[in-house]
Amino acid sequence: MVSRAAVLGTFVTLLFLYYNTPWVQQALCPSDSPGYLTYICPDALEQTWNLFYHLGGNGPWIPRRPESGSEQLPLSCEIDQVHMMSRHAERYPTLNAGTRHIALLARLQAPGVQLSESLEFLKEWTYFTNISDPSFDDLTDAGPYAGTLQSFNTGKKLRERYDHLVKADQTANFWTCSAARDIETAKHFGNGFFGATWEGDASAKLQIIPETADRGGDTLTPGDTCLKYVEDEVNGHDRGYAELVAWQEVFTKPISERLKAHSGGLDLSPLEIYGMMELCGFEILARGSSPWCNVFSHEEWLDFEYGRDLLHFYRAGPGNDFAGAMGWLWLNATTTLLADSKARGVYFSFVHDGDIVPLLATLGILDEAKGAGFLPNKMRKSGRKWKTSDVTPMGGRVIFEKVTCNNTGLGQNLRRSYVRLFINDGIVDLEKSMMAGGVANSVGMAQWADMVRKKGEKFGDFREVCGLTKDAPSRISFLQPQYQ
Repeated sequence: MVSRAAVLGTFVTLLFLYYNTPWVQQALCPSDSPGYLTYICPDALEQTWNLFYHLGGNGPWIPRRPESGSEQLPLSCEIDQVHMMSRHAERYPTLNAGTRHIALLARLQAPGVQLSESLEFLKEWTYFTNISDPSFDDLTDAGPYAGTLQSFNTGKKLRERYDHLVKADQTANFWTCSAARDIETAKHFGNGFFGATWEGDASAKLQIIPETADRGGDTLTPGDTCLKYVEDEVNGHDRGYAELVAWQEVFTKPISERLKAHSGGLDLSPLEIYGMMELCGFEILARGSSPWCNVFSHEEWLDFEYGRDLLHFYRAGPGNDFAGAMGWLWLNATTTLLADSKARGVYFSFVHDGDIVPLLATLGILDEAKGAGFLPNKMRKSGRKWKTSDVTPMGGRVIFEKVTCNNTGLGQNLRRSYVRLFINDGIVDLEKSMMAGGVANSVGMAQWADMVRKKGEKFGDFREVCGLTKDAPSRISFLQPQYQ
């Protein structure tokens, strides 16, 4: 009799041979599209390569590469509360980035510029939004990675998972910051989760939280209300950009030299090279593919990815002194609800990547060795925990689940609750619960609440850290119990 192991081994061998036959590679990895970057193709750097994991948050939503452990729940347990903080869905470039792109294209496509080899496609290429009336900051609405479609599908997917938490006879609140792209994302998500008529049938109500500085700690966007963070040019918001600029000076030099021969001798600046690489991700979001992706090697994409990691790590992540206090606001508000034995339901909030990153900094699960602020800007650090592509792609989401279990033993029926964390649908291997009958990859509710309290003590009062007056709000007030 042939063993199962032998059968499996034969299958894997045949699969490997199949994917390495020339005709299959040609079909999966055409030279004139970024497909060779997103399928199984031979390469000196990696045997499998997915460009979307190296776009540094400028690409489509992707699931986070899984850690160890299972999300399977014991039969005696159920999810009875869920909180999500989500980035807006796939969008066009911001006004700032888009303006840079247009200036770069005007230079590259100017009369007399001799384009060749990797840049020859520019002779016919056009920008992916109307330059006369650009859709900067808006969600993409066409192609396989349209932000409108992604947000709707996310709503449908999560409704399947959390349908039991929705009450047909009660209105569920959900929240968004006031940026147009976040409001649009929330509405499309609502169509998927609550149904297309949610705005008219009172099944849900979207609350818009202004992104104004006067809200203090009562906000979804603490980076706008933390005064010292905004004003400190060395350690505040601008630190991430300084780290990125330093790395751009390093990694773009050989690229500039190579592309000089392809652009008729143009000297391309570090920011222009960086902008060319941005175009790859944004065109994928708008059109589904991009010839810009093929201009650069895998090694160069790893360098671009690292630049995006430096930006977010130091702008509002573990490498920023203000991040812990900013991220604690939403963490504390959700923990108050998680610890409420009567509160159930779903709690969805829509923000920017710069508002999710502080939350992760507060949790401390993606800190780097040798202290929180350790990503060098002169060389690429391999083996790092922080990967912006993993945590805040377009539509990136962080989800906390409250799991409650009926543990029967010794004649008693004990209900105990635990907290689980998912980043882009990948379960995070939290410290295992110390309680008997605990849930894998979870933390007991008491331990979780104690951890959050200690984080608050560690990072300090939001008003003091941010230089706000004592009468400024110090907490989030709008996150309230859904169903009792």
